[in-house]
Amino acid sequence: MRVIAVVSPLGGSGRTTMVAHLASIGARQGQHTLAVELCAQNLLGIHLGMPRPASQGWAALAATDSWWADGSFDNTDGVCVLPFGPAAPETITTLHQLLAANPQWLQDQVELLDVPEDCTIVLDTPQWPSPLAQAALRCADAVLVVMEASARGCASTDAVRAMLQASPATPNVQGIAVTRFDPRRVSQREALSTLRQQWGSQLLPYTVHEDENLSRALAASQCVNGMAPHAQSAHDLQGIFHWLSAVPPLAPLPAPAAGVVAP
Repeated sequence: MRVIAVVSPLGGSGRTTMVAHLASIGARQGQHTLAVELCAQNLLGIHLGMPRPASQGWAALAATDSWWADGSFDNTDGVCVLPFGPAAPETITTLHQLLAANPQWLQDQVELLDVPEDCTIVLDTPQWPSPLAQAALRCADAVLVVMEASARGCASTDAVRAMLQASPATPNVQGIAVTRFDPRRVSQREALSTLRQQWGSQLLPYTVHEDENLSRALAASQCVNGMAPHAQSAHDLQGIFHWLSAVPPLAPLPAPAAGVVAP
């Protein structure tokens, strides 16, 4: 089983879009894939084919000490999705209290999931350093940092280093991907050059270009690799997926406890 956390210190960097497309690419290639939404924006389901945000999800269940995976669904590509679901502010507070009392809470829940041993679990996180983003880093054996080619992206070096140091994943499975890159903009070309100098080989060579096919795919509730497989963005995302596919899986987990229901 692989657990991959998609994280960023920047808001609006495209974490949810990245998770949805990577999970869809994997499922379309016949891999068992579970996308878990840890962000209260509750938009991952929209990216994966739901007509509206999920009406139920894991957050409210977990806050009441219920089994968290009962709100999952499968999309048309075969991705199993565990949405965050609507959550009142007090629900978020309760979740943060759970994590404060037991920093391994999320890892414990993931290990109880009754999923195939070769399943890839992709975690869609809120903006770091949210407690849920920190929890995702603690239980991930690979980390993908989503950045933008901008002045604020270049100024986030210390935050990204602190974030990566908080993960047990080794540096060879910690990658940084630039998204929404428009090569027509001089400022973005200059920022990308700076990011390459800052991060060296940790910056993946697959830069996700600004491409209207991504927006068209979202509007059509499809993966861009299925709707427009020859698009630049489809090529870029495929490259990132191949990098993640090289991450070695964890050793098989013990069988889940009696009564655990598959998501």
